Amino acid sequence: MRHFIKNISILFLLVFTSCSDDFLDNEPLSFVSTDTFYKTPDQAEIALTGVYNILSANNINGFGNNATYSRNLMIMLNGATDEALLRSPNVNPNYAVWGDGTFTSQSDFVNQSWVFFYAGINRANVLIERIEDIDGFSGNRKNEIIAEAKLLRGFYHMILSMMHGGIPVYDSENLDDNLPRDTIENVYKLVISDYEFAYNNLGHRSEILGRVNKWTAAGLLAKAHTYLASAKNSGLQGFLDINSFDWVNSNEHYTAALGYTQDVISNSGYQLTDNYDYLFRESTKEQQYEEFMFASEASSDASINVVNIVVNAFIPQGNVNTRGGGSGWYRPASELYDKYDSGDFRRDHNVTGNMNSSTRFEFINGVKYFVPRPIPHPNVGFMSIGKYRMVDPALKILPNWASNINLPILRYADILLLHAESQFFTGDEAGARTTLSQVRARAVNDGVDVSDLDTAYHRANFVDELIEERSRELCYESWRRFDLARFNRFTQTITGLSTTRGFFNRRTAPIIQSNWKEERVWFPIPLNQIDLNGNLIQNQGY
Repeated sequence: MRHFIKNISILFLLVFTSCSDDFLDNEPLSFVSTDTFYKTPDQAEIALTGVYNILSANNINGFGNNATYSRNLMIMLNGATDEALLRSPNVNPNYAVWGDGTFTSQSDFVNQSWVFFYAGINRANVLIERIEDIDGFSGNRKNEIIAEAKLLRGFYHMILSMMHGGIPVYDSENLDDNLPRDTIENVYKLVISDYEFAYNNLGHRSEILGRVNKWTAAGLLAKAHTYLASAKNSGLQGFLDINSFDWVNSNEHYTAALGYTQDVISNSGYQLTDNYDYLFRESTKEQQYEEFMFASEASSDASINVVNIVVNAFIPQGNVNTRGGGSGWYRPASELYDKYDSGDFRRDHNVTGNMNSSTRFEFINGVKYFVPRPIPHPNVGFMSIGKYRMVDPALKILPNWASNINLPILRYADILLLHAESQFFTGDEAGARTTLSQVRARAVNDGVDVSDLDTAYHRANFVDELIEERSRELCYESWRRFDLARFNRFTQTITGLSTTRGFFNRRTAPIIQSNWKEERVWFPIPLNQIDLNGNLIQNQGY
């Protein structure tokens, strides 16, 4: 499996990064031999940039096409849920299979994401091992670089495991290229160890805007612990022994998660930024850094070519050259619209109409954005995903299809939701409901009190309420698939999609339902990787 990955990741180092624009302004180095590299602190910093680069890389030495958070993962992890439905069966086939449930082990996106993440893991391992021989760092910087690399290595393993189950675990550059898939238990031993190292060795904030820090590690530890605990509690099926959660002590994991979320809430300084919609626009990065703890970042410098691509599916449908609209290949499910009360600001931001020929616009911090038309109900064919917004194309420096928007991976609102989950499962339901109310307080429209939303959203079963609130707040942020899986609600959700309410539900929900099989809660192991590594076994159903 890794012969190919080694060839495209060790023998060159990309300087393009998923960090702030000033750090992106570096000359690229490519095809640099590891025998002549890793000699100075500056080279170690460049190598670390290459580890970050996986989050938003356009390609890896010519292979792939925005295979992780800059585009493809958004399609893979949001499609075919109760949030995002395929517009019609007649869109680009590479995108369509993730919306209608027909993805296979030969689907391009699944192989590309696998290669990108393992390239990132390999870059991290090389850096962690080679940095030991480099001297000349200021203060604690060498240890911080190791901690950042370990956090990213743990994160790449975690996301791969959430997608595929048990995966090969690589914690050294010198391991056998043909390792078999390991158990989820052993994957998470590495993940949690890497996160704990980062938590104990990183500072309050990085000097480089957008880089991970102690609180990123704490938040990801909470992610890991709640994932394991909820999967065990819900009875998530692995279908293979290596995908089993039988070993998990859910009480211990929820207790650990509660400690980490409380630490972030009490000590991190992160907060809910005042305006929810500012979190998802190209020009409001200052406000985003109040809440974003980890993101796939992009540059406004067109020459650097580090962009995120939301134009295909995750902005209101409309003319990209005149209105900043998109293709609309994915559309909101009526189930998402129906989760919201009319007094909740998030509804009309996240679920909109298209960008029609009207001249409606608004200014956000002095920057012009066209405004999509509102929708009266979900039974209209112009209903669009409205969460992310691009500026007036006349203002863009990048090509109109590209975006310098920062895409959130972990933000403070999610910490509050994980805190509520951990409170509930450690016996504090009243506290958990109060925490959910804190998340909703930002979302109330004028004339509405948060108590109105608390009443409208109340469910006797707190877990039902939590899962719905996670969707209302975090829709299209690439967590929905994992949430449905870890709470063992995927099959129930797919079979429960309405086929009568909602224009796009009527079109494509029946297709998803006819293709759905319970084992599709896990993605397949890419056939290309099985061909390269005969020790890999396939997930059930593929």
